[in-house]
Amino acid sequence: MAALMLGIAFAANAQPRAIGGRIGALGTEVSYQHSLGSNFIEANFGVDYWGRPGVKAAALYNFVFARPAWTARGSWGLYAGPGLTLGYVDDLVSQTVKGTSIQGPDGSLIVVPDTKVKGLHYGFMMALTGQIGLEYTFWFPLQLSVDIRPYIGLHIAGDGNGTGFYDNGLFGFIPTVSARYRF
Repeated sequence: MAALMLGIAFAANAQPRAIGGRIGALGTEVSYQHSLGSNFIEANFGVDYWGRPGVKAAALYNFVFARPAWTARGSWGLYAGPGLTLGYVDDLVSQTVKGTSIQGPDGSLIVVPDTKVKGLHYGFMMALTGQIGLEYTFWFPLQLSVDIRPYIGLHIAGDGNGTGFYDNGLFGFIPTVSARYRF
C-alpha cells in the first residue's frame, strides 16, 4: 500500500504544472493548471469586478485537441473543455414587490398590485462554463494564452429577494489573457 501511494505521489509530481494570472472583462484571477497526459485541469480563483466586486472560483477540464507546429521553438496548443463556477457576486435579479392598498385623496381605496422589478443584488451564483483557447508555451518556463469562457447559470440574491439568470456570464465571450509560470 505504501509503495502504491509513493508511486502515485511521484507520478502526480512528474506532471507539468503552471501557475499565474488571468485578466479579462469580468475580473482578475489566480490560475493553476495541472497536466493529465495531453489534457489538463484548471482551477481559478479571483475577483469579479463587473458592477461591484465579488469573488468566483472555477474548475475546468480541458482537452487539448491540436498541437500545431507553427514555430521551431516552444509549443502551441488549442484546447476546450467544460467546467463549473461558483461565486458570490453582484448581478441583476428579478424580485416581486408586494402590492399594497392606499387611501386616495378623495377617500377611495387604491390597490397597488404586486410588481416585478429588477435590481442589483449580491448573491450566490452557480454556472456551467465552457472554455476554448489557444496557448503558447515558450522554450523557457513561460506560458501565454488567450481564451473565451462564457458562464450559463443562476444567481440567487443573498437576502432571499429574488433569483435570476447570471447576466454577466455572457461577457465571458470577451477574450481573456493569461500568463503562467510553467514548472
